[in-house]
Amino acid sequence: MILVHICCSVDSHYFLQKLREKYQDSHLVGYFYNPNIHPKSEYDVRLADVKRSCQMLGIDLFEGEYELEHWLKCVEGLEEEPEKGERCSKCFDIRLIKTAIFAKQRNIKLFTTTLLSSPMKEQQILYVYGDKIASDYGLEFIKIDVRSNGGTQEQAQLARDDKLYRQSYCGCKFALLKQRQKQQKLSLELLENLGRQFLPASNEDRVETFKCRDRLEQEQIPYVLSKRTIIAWRNLRSVAKYRDLPLDIYVLADSKSKNNVKTSKIVWIKSAVFSPLHIAAFLGIGDKRTNTFGESQICTQKSCSVFIGSASKDDSVFLDIQGFNTLCQTSYENVAQLLKNPLSYEMENALRISICGISSINPIIVLDKKIESNLRLQIETIFQEESVFRLLEGEV
Repeated sequence: MILVHICCSVDSHYFLQKLREKYQDSHLVGYFYNPNIHPKSEYDVRLADVKRSCQMLGIDLFEGEYELEHWLKCVEGLEEEPEKGERCSKCFDIRLIKTAIFAKQRNIKLFTTTLLSSPMKEQQILYVYGDKIASDYGLEFIKIDVRSNGGTQEQAQLARDDKLYRQSYCGCKFALLKQRQKQQKLSLELLENLGRQFLPASNEDRVETFKCRDRLEQEQIPYVLSKRTIIAWRNLRSVAKYRDLPLDIYVLADSKSKNNVKTSKIVWIKSAVFSPLHIAAFLGIGDKRTNTFGESQICTQKSCSVFIGSASKDDSVFLDIQGFNTLCQTSYENVAQLLKNPLSYEMENALRISICGISSINPIIVLDKKIESNLRLQIETIFQEESVFRLLEGEV
């Protein structure tokens, strides 16, 4: 019997098959222990994908504890180390020791790790750590090279063929931050969404995508898993003041930033606006989680007459909560309720199209009531290119 520490499905799926070829008479047991992975939603996606991989390969899998705080304490002082530096070595130590302890508890004499298949890890360092830990616990560490002779390329192709989750960073937040800094990007993975929205390129978005993949497989529906490049949007901060007093505002998705802008006069005009529910239904951009297009799936009016506010010296656009409810067939009492329980990102896109048109990035701001002047806005948002997984289902 061989206990195999598993770090992720991309590394393990290929590694386990090669290990099985070499040790045909040994029973393989998987052990997922990775307290370094952050955030927890990312950990959950990787664990779910490892479970799927092990099920495909017929390998028993055990899950270790998610001990993030313990891991952070162990690597304290090494936060600024580069990838493949001292922090990574300490991380190997933490995970392999735990694997060795688990092996001893199960009376398993042989152990190894799928980290050996990762091109992001130093194989020789892993050999040294593995041998040292094996000696300390009276075990044997199996050293196997699956990278040479085109192994890395085979591994990557197998991950694509078997539709695995191919993560974009090693796992820990320190490596992620350095990687994103080098790319001159914000670490969206470390931003938690507010309310019920699932924003594209978010942790929640990835979780739902791979849950959907698993459902399609269970229902035997053909699909393709592919990567798409999008422009992801995030609202980092939104502050408004009216007559020097704080004011609740809701900033619609895909609104651009405003740096301490004073709107001066806001002109409100009653206009016939095409229903965002009809737009959402036509484009098929319903809420991912509920498969609905707002509070109601039925919209009897193709257009609604509502007041739209336009800033005379700015490109900001305004709705009051009454107009918002009319357009979206919702019943929010005030902006505070909307902030706590916003519409889906998809519905907000449909609302944006109905008010400002396709590809607009005007700040669209929802107010409790119509304000006609002296509104000061500080809106900090970002747009950045991201790669996301998407599913295309149908017939082969």
